Amino acid sequence: MRKAFATTLLALAASAHADSSECEIHKLATFPFPHRPTADQAAALKDCSADKLYYGIGVHFDYVKARHCAFAADSQDVLMMLYANGLGVPRNYAVAKMAACRSEPTEIEERLARLARMQTGKEGPSPKIDMCDDAANSHLQSRCAAIRLDLIDQERNARIDTISTRWSDGEKSALQQVRRQAAEPAQIEEILSSLLDFEAGKLPSFTTEDAAAAEREMSQMKISPDKQRGWLAYRDAWLALGKLRYPSVAPHAWKAYFAKRRIAAIKAQ
Repeated sequence: MRKAFATTLLALAASAHADSSECEIHKLATFPFPHRPTADQAAALKDCSADKLYYGIGVHFDYVKARHCAFAADSQDVLMMLYANGLGVPRNYAVAKMAACRSEPTEIEERLARLARMQTGKEGPSPKIDMCDDAANSHLQSRCAAIRLDLIDQERNARIDTISTRWSDGEKSALQQVRRQAAEPAQIEEILSSLLDFEAGKLPSFTTEDAAAAEREMSQMKISPDKQRGWLAYRDAWLALGKLRYPSVAPHAWKAYFAKRRIAAIKAQ
């Protein structure tokens, strides 16, 4: 067993040495000077997020600003993607490999191997690399998880916008209040799924007894007062929207509907 452990350590050391030697060569490359932001451009991008600019989270895709922001924030991951994928700049594998060598040590080996395959055509005619491909360190894994959630929420919000395109101004305003009160990511999905049902005519039809029973059950669950207050504000915003958009549904039916969903969500945790 000791022999196997020692062999593993030697293999890891050899791999690290190989990465180091390869990176000594790749680090001789330089970023094209005209691609760097001017002082004014860098100042205008204070507190920017290269991730959001690259992935188009909350903004339109802007690879030039993403590059300038990545330089300002020293985000080698984003710079690697921009140059390897040829986004906003000509594809440049030498620069991409240099950026890869400046990223977290746990990511270097896989990134260099992927870039080499891309460069030799083994990844197809229009290859792409993403920093979240096979993320190895916990910091990058958390960062990529946040990016994925942001993109999912953005897609959901876009679908909600599409659903409400032809609504009256009052209905849109009420919907906006529902969205503002949605403090939990799962509530964005709930807004979308509920609207899809409601617009298809699948409206709540619970009785006053159903509402009372659901609220009794919920009152017996362990929920922090702050979270419950937040949820009640969210539910009440729905009631206001329902009164405008779906006037045939009684208030107690809404209360039962959202209480039952709340109970199911808590039980699923």
